[in-house]
Amino acid sequence: MKKYFYLFLFLWGCNLMQDRPKSIDEFIPENSSIIIKIHNLGKFKSDIKNNEVLNEIRSIKYNTKKQLELINNFNDETELLICISKNINEEVFTIITKDSVKEYDLFHKKIDKVNIYSNSSKNINEIQPKLNSEFKKYEKTFNSDDSFSLILDKELTKKFINSTFKTNYKNQENILSFGVNIFNDKILLNGLSFLDDSLKISNNIFKESISNSSELKNYEVIPKNAASIKSYNFSNQNNYLKNALIESEKENRFSKILNTNSIEITELNLDNEQIFIFRLDEIKLFEDYLIEKNTLSTKHRGFKIYNNQDLDINPFNSLANFNNKEKILLYNDYLVFSDFEKTLKQFINDILNKNTLKSNSNFDKLFSSISSFNTLNNNYFSGSNYNFFKELNLLNTKNDFTENSFQLVQGNGIIHFNAIISKGKNVDDNLKISKLFDVEIDEEIVMNPHFVKNHITKKLDIVVQDAKNNLYLISKDGKVSWKKKIDQPILGKISQIDIYKNGRLQLVFNTKNKIYVLDRNGNNVKQFPKTFNDAITQPMAVFDYDNNKNYRLLITQGNELLMYDKNGKKVNGFKYKKSSNEITSKPKHFRIHNKDLIVFKVGNKIKILNRKGRERININDDINFSNQNIFEYDNKLISTTADQKLVQIDVNGVVNLSSLKNLTLNSDGSNLVVLNENSIKLSSSIVSIPFANYGSPRLSNINGDLIITIYDNQNNKSYLFNKKLILDTSFPIYSLIPMEIGDMNSDKKVEIIISNKNKFISCYTIN
Repeated sequence: MKKYFYLFLFLWGCNLMQDRPKSIDEFIPENSSIIIKIHNLGKFKSDIKNNEVLNEIRSIKYNTKKQLELINNFNDETELLICISKNINEEVFTIITKDSVKEYDLFHKKIDKVNIYSNSSKNINEIQPKLNSEFKKYEKTFNSDDSFSLILDKELTKKFINSTFKTNYKNQENILSFGVNIFNDKILLNGLSFLDDSLKISNNIFKESISNSSELKNYEVIPKNAASIKSYNFSNQNNYLKNALIESEKENRFSKILNTNSIEITELNLDNEQIFIFRLDEIKLFEDYLIEKNTLSTKHRGFKIYNNQDLDINPFNSLANFNNKEKILLYNDYLVFSDFEKTLKQFINDILNKNTLKSNSNFDKLFSSISSFNTLNNNYFSGSNYNFFKELNLLNTKNDFTENSFQLVQGNGIIHFNAIISKGKNVDDNLKISKLFDVEIDEEIVMNPHFVKNHITKKLDIVVQDAKNNLYLISKDGKVSWKKKIDQPILGKISQIDIYKNGRLQLVFNTKNKIYVLDRNGNNVKQFPKTFNDAITQPMAVFDYDNNKNYRLLITQGNELLMYDKNGKKVNGFKYKKSSNEITSKPKHFRIHNKDLIVFKVGNKIKILNRKGRERININDDINFSNQNIFEYDNKLISTTADQKLVQIDVNGVVNLSSLKNLTLNSDGSNLVVLNENSIKLSSSIVSIPFANYGSPRLSNINGDLIITIYDNQNNKSYLFNKKLILDTSFPIYSLIPMEIGDMNSDKKVEIIISNKNKFISCYTIN
């Protein structure tokens, strides 16, 4: 009986395995040389589109036109695999996804709800479900926040490593996997290669090197006009660099000292000359050797330059490309090898004049993106003519991505790979304004971009909505973090709340029929969205009366007000007696003399309520208010009338009117800015600007400084003034939308967002 029971369990288990939903990675073709994992298709497309080089490349290599035409029809949330392999002389690609399209010009096969598309019928017919152990192993290292992840087979890995590091590693026999993170102005690669067995480890090019032993420091003495540098870093005897052809008994002190004391070796190209720099642990050993040889050539600014009598000795193998030089400079802990005395003299001048890479802001930005602890590090600068995309046969034309850094780090059975391919930027601190990035979205802007706080980075992100109601979150680096389809256009601006009182912020906003609350990743928070049958007619007001995060969400529906708590539950204690006229402004909350005021306009009248929705101040005066907003200044409510009068209302209901012309205003409670025809007034300061159709002035307090911005609707120009109403010299600036300002990077500098081209958002910094 027992054996039948076990048989039943076995057969039941087999059925479970057969019924198990198949994963897309079970259909990877066996001969795939490249496997690309796209975690989120919408993010992938956005990242590619906003990087000019990748946007240009996408239809050149591997005949990707059909691939792109196909994947453009998948849903933005789609996860998919693209596998590339070789079939005789044909490049074969395979797209694997659980999404589907109705029309396609490719071969198609569907197995267990997984759709497979390929340009090869032979390839697609051979595909059957099978676990790919190599992919599974590397998939654990993937980061879903990357633009995409990629795995290269052993042959391509060897070609890729040799191409990027300008070497010939014949015994490099590993798979390489890395994540690709695409930005507007750079591409970051971060990955690894597992050394699976002892043979691979023992034959590995980096055996006996220890990655975290010593920080790269040679760049501190390298002239900033170097075209390229290659650094090797190690802590113990650098046996993997040692020339095995030199017999130990014939090895002289020159070789022994370099082999046993070198911490870092750098090969650099400077004015088309090859130069080597050695940083030694025991520099005095080599100094004593040079003194003993009595080969002093000259002194320059207190430092000694020697003739090299050991030109016929090469203590290193081809990995270091070491070519012995006629002259040796002894500078502190460094040995500098060059064929020319004048080169070494200029080398000393550059160091003493601080004209080194250490003081180069471009290199500093490049170097900060990778680890300073390396086994091998290659840097190519604008003067090197190195073209990463040309090296990989992806692009033959010139491009601006001329600053490149590649890094290999030996770990315990793992080789880590890092790279940055970036645009060379000539940062001029004398410029008053400089561009940080451009971002292209899918459709024209309908909700003007504005800043929101990122509670993780403590910096500012950007939110914007396009004409197809896609909402985007854009990082401080100009990268689209996510895109989410919203049912309708968003009313007003997006606010932020901390529902759980844990420091994590959510985005809160409303459309015509819904209240949305989204988390940091664009996901709906529980209980939301909340749907309404009747139309919401004003942007939602978010109140935090006592700054204790017990938020109130106030919804306007025609002539009605409905209040909800942060969980989307109706607040029954709020009772507003609706009027016959429609509410015509977004309700605002002020606290004046310890009294809470909820203020809005009904028709051309003003309503002032308390927290419970009952009338706190009744304005009996027959005032015809304009459509301008209501503000608080000097403990009074202020606005304007239709006949251009300034209105001030105190908490007792006393009304004061004063006449001005073409009046628009704004206040942050402490400062009042008044635009009267073409003159701007703030306190005692008054300035004139050209006559035009201006919007209401906007006040921002950034790092303790008051900034006033004004938008010219007629000529599409934005103005920026300081608290003394002095116009910044870089303004006015052209923009299709009113300018948004903030300290995006927490660096005490002001960033601005504008749009001077449909579908494009541009971010600048004011130096």
